[in-house]
Amino acid sequence: MSTDERPDLRLKPTAKVTDPAERRLVGMIDVVNRKVNDAASHVTKVDARLTTMEEIDLPGKVIEMSRILQGLAHREGTQTPLWNWSAMNAEQMYAALNHLVHWRETYWRRYFPAEYAAHMEPCWLKHGDVVHLLGALCGMWHWAHTEADASPLRQSEWLVRWKPLILKDLKSALDECRSAQQHVEPFEPDRPINLDAEQQEINGRVLAMQAREKAEQDERARAAAGSTGG
Repeated sequence: MSTDERPDLRLKPTAKVTDPAERRLVGMIDVVNRKVNDAASHVTKVDARLTTMEEIDLPGKVIEMSRILQGLAHREGTQTPLWNWSAMNAEQMYAALNHLVHWRETYWRRYFPAEYAAHMEPCWLKHGDVVHLLGALCGMWHWAHTEADASPLRQSEWLVRWKPLILKDLKSALDECRSAQQHVEPFEPDRPINLDAEQQEINGRVLAMQAREKAEQDERARAAAGSTGG
């Protein structure tokens, strides 16, 4: 119901009032009229909100959100690998590596044989960085091809963006083994890091930071005390 269609519910005195009792009655009528005006204003605001909800198509937004949530729920049920190699137990490591080898042989080697031959070496499992890189390549492939919201755009992104970047690092990690035609232990720094000295430096930096923070806190406290005393 629009504002123009609502009846005027306010009470109206019919004559000039002089009697005290009648004046009290008129005062009560004024109070009632103010309540009626407040109620009418509230109804007008509710009407405006309903109009706004109709304009933004709230039911349509709810349906859209429901579809998004359903998609997320479906994604949670997928088997796309997300591997944290350092946190795996023996059983998880066995399953992950077998999945990785299966994907490598049935997809990468099958569809990109020249690329496979140029990048892989028999000793790849002895290189932790290669395991991580190949795992990332496999995981990104699943993200682009087997997720519930996979798309041609994702597939193209995997093919022309992520795959070349990962393979560049993978090839570099196995270059020495490829040149030597045998496994070469991963690179170690010429000057080994002194872990004890490293930890001492970390501790020193933390202590210096704590001292600086305490000095700043004391300075703020003195400034606050000075302003309060003044």
